[in-house]
Amino acid sequence: MPGNTPALAILGLGPRGISLIERIAAELAAHPRGPLDLHLIEDSVIGAGRIWDPRQPRTLCMNTLAGAVTLFAEPGATVNAPVFEGPTQYEWIRLLRGDHEGIAPAKRATFDTYPPDPQVAEDFAEEIAASQAQSHPSRAFYGAYLRWCYDIALARLPEEVTVTVHNTRLNSIREAEDHDLLILDNGTEITADVTLLAAGWVTPGLNPEEQEVAAAVEKHPGMTWIQPGNPVEQPIGDIPDTGTVLVRGLGMGFFDLIALLSFERGGQFIKDPSARAGLRYLPSGREPKLVVSSLRGYPYLPKSNYGGLPPTPELARLCTVIDSLPTAKLGPASIDFDRQVWPAIIRDSYEAYYRTLHRLRPEAITGTLGELVEIIDRATPENINEKMARFIPEKSERFDLFAWKHPLQEVVGTPKEFTEHIAQRMSCDILEAEAGLDSPLKAGLWAISASRKPAQILGAQGRYTFESRSNHYATLMAIGQMAGSGPPLFRTRQLLALVDAGIVHFLGGDPELRVDEVAGEFVMTSPNTADTPVSAPTLVDAWMHKPDVRRPADPLSISLHEEGRVRSFHETTTDSQRLATGSPEVDVSSGRMIRADQQLDPRLYLVGIPTYSQLPDTTISPIPGTDALLLQETDKAARHALATVFGEM
Repeated sequence: MPGNTPALAILGLGPRGISLIERIAAELAAHPRGPLDLHLIEDSVIGAGRIWDPRQPRTLCMNTLAGAVTLFAEPGATVNAPVFEGPTQYEWIRLLRGDHEGIAPAKRATFDTYPPDPQVAEDFAEEIAASQAQSHPSRAFYGAYLRWCYDIALARLPEEVTVTVHNTRLNSIREAEDHDLLILDNGTEITADVTLLAAGWVTPGLNPEEQEVAAAVEKHPGMTWIQPGNPVEQPIGDIPDTGTVLVRGLGMGFFDLIALLSFERGGQFIKDPSARAGLRYLPSGREPKLVVSSLRGYPYLPKSNYGGLPPTPELARLCTVIDSLPTAKLGPASIDFDRQVWPAIIRDSYEAYYRTLHRLRPEAITGTLGELVEIIDRATPENINEKMARFIPEKSERFDLFAWKHPLQEVVGTPKEFTEHIAQRMSCDILEAEAGLDSPLKAGLWAISASRKPAQILGAQGRYTFESRSNHYATLMAIGQMAGSGPPLFRTRQLLALVDAGIVHFLGGDPELRVDEVAGEFVMTSPNTADTPVSAPTLVDAWMHKPDVRRPADPLSISLHEEGRVRSFHETTTDSQRLATGSPEVDVSSGRMIRADQQLDPRLYLVGIPTYSQLPDTTISPIPGTDALLLQETDKAARHALATVFGEM
């Protein structure tokens, strides 16, 4: 039977779990309730989680800038519990250096009141000294920042809260009368009145192709498959030191992989002005030959060197569209993204490109900039390239956004020729990134990247029709991700150096994979290399799957299905069909999960990444100076959870 003291459990102690604790502390400080048992469950690193493990190799870096990440709400944020100010990561770094200039007094007071463990300054001394606002911190260093935020959150809990930390896995949640029974992997049983799930990247079960790959590996002991996952947890040590290795994925997981197979195996990158990458790679002799493919076949673009934080694009037309749509009154499938939103995004992108071109090379444009903007406003996504051609005599100066959807569509050659084609284009990508604000191409692509967040928010709760979400919305997200979620510039330089060292080779897009049952090897082909087969006993999938409740695999997900406590969020077609997504459905006002019978769960809440289909921006950490959605989400969940625990709802 449950005890007399109300009990609340939090699963996951990464950024969202930490934020939940902090929001609970803020709510209880404002509205004291009495005794509470708080159970914190994390089977990885307490106060950092798996992704941000402070012990991981320092070569793995964040894809976010030091000056663009925080875990503290700021004045003006739409949160219910009081704001407690704290430094951004870069401000925290500066305070570790003893630099207080320009940092708000409330943030300095937080640092002084809750000083970090002195070991942090010692362990990360080199990185602390070198960091700037535009630096990409190591993930380990961000993990240290999170641990500090976690310590503060715990310290701010009132004395009436008893905290018990369980460094183990949560295997199941079972309903028992008016409470839940949480069964941990070590045999511990927790009685909880409410459970808040903040588990992050929950790995789904294998899809049909992966089941075939797994069966082949089981049949042929000489084959190795590195499954999709967090690079820190993937068994990179199983990748051989020699021979050929097939790789699928050219996003951030791939850039992590090349770091782990170069730096972490003793290789070195040496500055070399004569090399097209600006670097030369000195092998350690432990690098296999990587043959890489992906759906698009082209590496994510490097981030621009702005000499500071990225600019904020205007996106005037997209903002006008958003302002014209009363989202609070709009239900499922009420917005046709293709017709109502996409044209504005295209026009914003083209104007950003041509304004930058006009500033740098006004002679490239026939007529005035005002005339050009008028043409952009009258153009459609289908004819905008044709309209612009009349004003831009030189073809090389024209912007073609749509070419970035399939950048290799008409490229065919031998594997050697194709790799060189990619390498030459990467050289251009590096030059464009170096140009920063003086790159028309980067200006146009950055507008597309920046459109993703407001477009996602506009379409939250299934407001886009399924058809338009599957069409140009998918195009926006694909191009925006490649353009805006790519690696730091130095990673692209390193990749090009590895190409020139003969270590990385590109196969092309739309890869097909099969198993040579006789040889016991994987075989991969691509149309870009005329379906020339490349075989190897090792396959690496260099990405992470999104969570998918339709394929539960871990014990906890299976138990929630068995208990009927989860259902898929559904999208809606123009003819009112409802189609299940991989996200669980939640009540947006509280974070409560929706059960299989479509009723609100009385005790189970979910925040974060798994809700990506229903709610926007679920993978993005809070950005300073914004009303961060992550913090709004954790604030709502914490407030409602406490009200439930104490019988106020």
